[in-house]
Amino acid sequence: MAYVEERELTFRIEARCTFPDDYEGESDGFAWVPEFQQLAGEMLRSLVAAVRAHPQWKVHPANRGRSSEDEVTLVVERALGATE
Repeated sequence: MAYVEERELTFRIEARCTFPDDYEGESDGFAWVPEFQQLAGEMLRSLVAAVRAHPQWKVHPANRGRSSEDEVTLVVERALGATE
């Protein structure tokens, strides 16, 4: 079995939308969320592209049991050969 070292890095993004003082709350049905979800997809693609720009590194998704709307886990790994 191979020896594996791990480090964890969290990119946490909290999406917010501010409304005027007379806003009654949730009457828009979170209409701003689909726009944010599109932006989140673009951010994720950029992150994956950054990893793929370094051929010695690989990236793949991992499921931690949460909805992908709430959490995305990516495993970024590099395998070292016996001579490295």
